[in-house]
Amino acid sequence: MIPVMDRPPLRRLEARQLGSIPSASVAAREKRPFVQRLFTAIAPRYDWFNRLASCGLDQRWRKEAVVRGGIQPGQRILDVCAGTGDLSFLCANRQRGDGTVVGVDLNREMLRYARRKQRSKRSVISWCQGDAEQLPFADGTFDRVIIGFSTRNLTDLTGGLREMARVLRPEGRLIVLETGYPTSPVVRFGYLVFLSTVARLIGFVLTGRIWPFTYLARSVQRFLTPRQFIERLQSVSAQVDYVPLSYGLANLYVATAISLREIAQ
Repeated sequence: MIPVMDRPPLRRLEARQLGSIPSASVAAREKRPFVQRLFTAIAPRYDWFNRLASCGLDQRWRKEAVVRGGIQPGQRILDVCAGTGDLSFLCANRQRGDGTVVGVDLNREMLRYARRKQRSKRSVISWCQGDAEQLPFADGTFDRVIIGFSTRNLTDLTGGLREMARVLRPEGRLIVLETGYPTSPVVRFGYLVFLSTVARLIGFVLTGRIWPFTYLARSVQRFLTPRQFIERLQSVSAQVDYVPLSYGLANLYVATAISLREIAQ
């Protein structure tokens, strides 16, 4: 069993309701509670939104990440920002009962749905409510750390990546699956239009809310290009492999961990 270190208690979400969508320069203290409120609101229909908005491609991308990330039986796996657990379940299936999978997420409601799904899947996964930027695990605990479609929601992206690298053993791998940036201007234009129209409409039909999906669309538009994201990863890893998926609609990055001494420098 993987020990969980003591961390400062999670700060309670602000009681006030955030009615506006954070700007690109929003203060961290405003972005975090906003994102938590967002995922609490859409948790019951989150899986349905992912399937419909990606035309089912999201699960194919997750399977690709698990395979290319070298997840195998006998490993210790950490799924960061696990949400409703899709990546955690794929990792557990890959391990075939031999290994450890831990799913960590800050949002209690998302983890509640992950646990509910676990009862029908009978997968052996441990769930932990925790902050991706202050992971409650010792240095070098895991063989693989994986995060899917969530790095753009981190308050401190570089700090979060550094924290994920910290809990990896030397030569372990950080696997990042994120929304894409198609190189073709035509495909990119169509993709962004889809996010701003069809995807938002799907979200509204499923949840009766439009603002969470407006934020999600804008977070994709404002996120780093693959080149910029690779540079961030290179600051905490020795090697980064980049694989565009489905003509760049999603991006997969596999980074090999460096020593803890190098990470600290």
